[in-house]
Amino acid sequence: MLWTIVPLEVVLEGSESFQPAYTEIIRNNTRLVVEELGKNSAKIIRVISSNPIDYLNPAIQPGNIILMNNKLKQPAQF
Repeated sequence: MLWTIVPLEVVLEGSESFQPAYTEIIRNNTRLVVEELGKNSAKIIRVISSNPIDYLNPAIQPGNIILMNNKLKQPAQF
């Protein structure tokens, strides 16, 4: 629910054209969903793990920028 005086058309402007390209990778035995930013960097979008400690690791929290190498890339399963 949005509590704003801004018209809904203005708030949602451009949301139809947003097409993120997510990739699923495994880093240090933890599965991550990332959005590639460039050739060797990516932004962490989601952590997929059954280990609660993985969610407390500040190095792999969503929003962090990580360096990638091409061998770690795997296609996303969405």
